Amino acid sequence: MSNNGTTAFVKVFLVFVAASILTLAAFGVGVSVGVRAASPPASSRQLQPVVTVESAPLPTVTFIPTVPASIPTPATPLPTPTEEPIAPTIKPAPTAGNSTKKSGPSGLDTALFEEVWKLLQEQFYGELPESKEVTYNAIRGLVERLGDQNTAFVDPKQAALFNSDMQGQFEGIGAGVELAEGGGVRIRYLFAGQPAEKSGVQVGDVIIAVDGKDITKLNLTEAISLIRGPKDSRVVLTIRREGQQPLDITVTRARIEIPTVTTKTLGEGKIAHIALSEFSSVAPARLADAMKEALAAKPAGLILDLRGNPGGLLDSAVRIGSYFVPEGNIVIERTKDGKERIFRRQGSFLLGKTPLVVLIDAGSASASEIVAGAIQDVGSGVLIGEKTFGKGSVQVPNNLSDGSQLRVTIARWFTPKNRGIHGTGLQPDIVVPLTKEDVAAKRDPQLDRAVEYLLKGK
Repeated sequence: MSNNGTTAFVKVFLVFVAASILTLAAFGVGVSVGVRAASPPASSRQLQPVVTVESAPLPTVTFIPTVPASIPTPATPLPTPTEEPIAPTIKPAPTAGNSTKKSGPSGLDTALFEEVWKLLQEQFYGELPESKEVTYNAIRGLVERLGDQNTAFVDPKQAALFNSDMQGQFEGIGAGVELAEGGGVRIRYLFAGQPAEKSGVQVGDVIIAVDGKDITKLNLTEAISLIRGPKDSRVVLTIRREGQQPLDITVTRARIEIPTVTTKTLGEGKIAHIALSEFSSVAPARLADAMKEALAAKPAGLILDLRGNPGGLLDSAVRIGSYFVPEGNIVIERTKDGKERIFRRQGSFLLGKTPLVVLIDAGSASASEIVAGAIQDVGSGVLIGEKTFGKGSVQVPNNLSDGSQLRVTIARWFTPKNRGIHGTGLQPDIVVPLTKEDVAAKRDPQLDRAVEYLLKGK
């Protein structure tokens, strides 16, 4: 389709979007945080990660009514309203100039859209996109007009990628990415021993093309869908690296198990360090195992490292938060009409009397902020590092009939002491910045300060 043709189509399409704005409420009625083969239940809620990475985008969240006093067990969904959002459909258009307004239950004027589509088919000089893509673009345009970056529509391929990540594994190159200034995606981190690292990709590299296709104008989701692919398949990444000409690196994709939990000892073996990369479905059990093993050695203190953790499942956040909060609530969910739901701690309190430091930074978001906020409110640990991202909204993933997904923001959450996080973030108790110079020199003053605090008590 030519640029002029695309422009003409977009102009006409905007007429449909403008007419559709009045029906936005229909997408939020009865609708309450990458790839899972099965569709999530209608009652699922999620905390969408703010920093989408190749390894962990949008999870499905299931609330759990009870958790045994030992190792967490699979969640049981709670019932929620089942009314589905209404999406526009395309039917044979009436003759131009003789349109009869047709409205669905939402009041959406589908006849106008059908009239426009028929006129384009009859009159437009050039190629038109397939009807399925027209429908997708119409939905995307409608959703984008809401002005909420966390309410989104994704096609079946993107939905499948996102759903599988929350099971702790995916097929791809083994890297976490973020949007780069000027376009493309920047490598945030590499999984040790995985294809990207083995092929010579470096942290800080910016991918600007995939198999020769320019991705500098794509959004993060679209770029990720090109980078990822079946194991044993090859992908050519065109890399922009500081101080060098663009270079091509060929990577053979593999099936990657996300290292949800990593552990080590610091301070001459006196301090236990546990880093949690995401709040996936497997995270509560893996963290519980790591904590029990670490605390059995009776360390002088424990460091929970949530830096760069973009979030994940709400029920995982509640279960993990309960390991560190002896009593009371973990999070409060509140809708725009003031209704709220309180999520109380569940299951075993694993921390005991061990002193705790939680490391946070601007990459700590969503579920990370739920856990860190609950710990800070109850006083069971000290937060060290930098202010968190400030993502405190809840999305419902609605699985549509063709495998695509509509994620709708339905509520915001607050800490047990009613502190709002959305747009503000959590302030650490002890501020310790991490500069680019620190990273380049492989220094970690935040971790060093955490060890010092636990050894000296200040």
